[in-house]
Amino acid sequence: MNTSYKGRVIGFILGFIFTNLLGAILFMILGYLFFDRPANLKNQQNEEAVRAFTSNANYNESLVKVTFALMGYVARGAGRVNESHIEKSSQIMNVMGLNSQMRKTAIDAFNSGKSEDFNLNDTISEIKSLIGNNFSFVNFILEIQVQLALSDGVLEDEEYRRLMDIAVKLGASRDSMEQYIRSRYNEMHFEQQFRDFYRSRYERENTGSGYDYSRSDSSYDNSSSSYSGSGFGSSKLDSAYKILRVESSASDDEIKKAHKRLMLKYHPDRLASQGLTPEMIKLYTEKAKDIQAAFDLIKKERGF
Repeated sequence: MNTSYKGRVIGFILGFIFTNLLGAILFMILGYLFFDRPANLKNQQNEEAVRAFTSNANYNESLVKVTFALMGYVARGAGRVNESHIEKSSQIMNVMGLNSQMRKTAIDAFNSGKSEDFNLNDTISEIKSLIGNNFSFVNFILEIQVQLALSDGVLEDEEYRRLMDIAVKLGASRDSMEQYIRSRYNEMHFEQQFRDFYRSRYERENTGSGYDYSRSDSSYDNSSSSYSGSGFGSSKLDSAYKILRVESSASDDEIKKAHKRLMLKYHPDRLASQGLTPEMIKLYTEKAKDIQAAFDLIKKERGF
């Protein structure tokens, strides 16, 4: 394990400079309690998570099973598993690079999750036994569930309840899950607007037809969701600000800082240091693309 001594070393030096030997020892103890011990605990948790999920160089069967079982459980909350749920599940398998054997494992787990006798508490217990207190894994699992639930653009009441139940049982707050849902809505709207733009450009170039830039249509129907109007129906620029989690009135510097903060959050090296597997990092890379595209749009509009 990578052990940190920084807190003790700095504490000892500062204590010795500003007090005496006894003070240096006291500062060294404080450095251990408030810096080294938390840092070492985090490193230990990350390494335990890595060992739990990297028995295979490319993926881990346990991770696949619990992730896709929860996906089936959430999808069933819509009343029935629809084509959008199946398509999103397949897309996630592709991005994770699952081979045919592991795809079968994922499908079996998904079917188990959507069954009436699925035991959520047992699955939550299995997840906790595998990842401990590593919240990086929890974030990953929760964001995947939100992507699945919103794949058809509709968040039914039961889907929402199941998402919240999973989050709370994994130790996340309801507010953090609300943020995941809002962020996903904004990402979906942003992606849809860009698809509309490029489709219309293709039509103009090949048919000479015009395009009404004032329209903001969307194929997503969120009438069953408590998030009606949260991003859908707004412009690409509005969605871009929401993806960066800033107000449109934010200064250029604030926008640059928000972009840098989010890109660092999803940087592959940082994610790897938190114990995430290559498969997880691949999925987060897709999220980083939206963040960069949103920043590029705002930068172009503002001219900085």
